[in-house]
Amino acid sequence: MPGPEPLFRVLFVCTGNTCRSPLAEVALRRALGESAGRVEVRSAGVAAWDGAPASGLSRAVARRNGLDLESHQSRRLGADVLEGQDLVLLMDPADRARVTALAGDSGVEIFALADFGRARPTGEAIPDPFGGSPEAYEESLKRIESHLERVVPYILAELREREVGARKPS
Repeated sequence: MPGPEPLFRVLFVCTGNTCRSPLAEVALRRALGESAGRVEVRSAGVAAWDGAPASGLSRAVARRNGLDLESHQSRRLGADVLEGQDLVLLMDPADRARVTALAGDSGVEIFALADFGRARPTGEAIPDPFGGSPEAYEESLKRIESHLERVVPYILAELREREVGARKPS
């Protein structure tokens, strides 16, 4: 029997969905702590092949940092993947036009992860470590986790607001 419907849905988007966005996905789940069960966290790639595993170095960095990417399978971003999302966070702001076009008039909020919660957008991308050193993967995860420090309070506030709204009589 499936669990309760998630109250909030987050989608991370990168290029191939084998490095940055999967790392962000598992890092956010951990950062949400006991609230993680009320949030659906997924990832996809604008140029991904469906069903590819996370890269070997992504899996290794995840393991070293207490995260698990062993069962990850990449997903190509399409309008169907964007459907129902509350928040889409891009690893690279250059992907905004493509993601916005796929989202159509769905009303989903789309932000570059590095710009989320900042008064002024920086246009910063999380560098793609694909093909790089283990240190490049570690650096990507560190950057992702630092930006998630601004995302988590927002999600927790949204959860509180939606829970209160669900308890109000009609």
